[in-house]
Amino acid sequence: MTTARLTNLSADDLEDFFLLLPRIYADYRDPRRGPLEMLYVYSETLDNEDSTFLRAVEMADAGLIKRLGIAEASRGYGYEGFDHSVGRLRAFGWEDRVPIVKFDQKEGINTLSEARALADWGRSHSGDIGIVAPAFHLARAFMTTVSAIREDPVRVYAYPGVAIPWSERVVHSQGKLTNTRAGLLGDELQRLEKYRAAECGNLMSARQVLDYLNWRDS
Repeated sequence: MTTARLTNLSADDLEDFFLLLPRIYADYRDPRRGPLEMLYVYSETLDNEDSTFLRAVEMADAGLIKRLGIAEASRGYGYEGFDHSVGRLRAFGWEDRVPIVKFDQKEGINTLSEARALADWGRSHSGDIGIVAPAFHLARAFMTTVSAIREDPVRVYAYPGVAIPWSERVVHSQGKLTNTRAGLLGDELQRLEKYRAAECGNLMSARQVLDYLNWRDS
């Protein structure tokens, strides 16, 4: 019995993707660069959000960030909104010495719309940006952010959320998908392929993101 392939990416694309993933999941930033100007928390469903909030609290307590970015959007997209997010942060010990910046999403919220809003912010501010997302969503969140930045000289770094169980069934993708977190990886790979089309966001290839990382780290 044969199993259908998850992706139609070429062998070269898959090789580049293999080379890229460790650099996202174990991203390195020289501590001599000082605190991040902004750490942006990508919006998640109730099942997955605490992973990112716990990481944000940890980084703030360590003095690694100057600001924290959180989205505000209409309900109904699997995301509970800005006020809910701030409440969860405070439940985990967030202290207000680090200001929280609200990123208003006028329409439906998704990874691309968040990345574009963050890229706009980065163009008008100096300093480095970090993003945080659960591990299963981190590669797409980072690649989408870099794609939104394109040619702008903005340095972005990836931070995985606190580890959460891979075998747990959860809701993801604007509340539309239910699977184990491990099972969601196949969908993430398919999205990375689909969203390379211009009409779907013009996502950079793994090779282009590798080139960006080589520039960023030079």
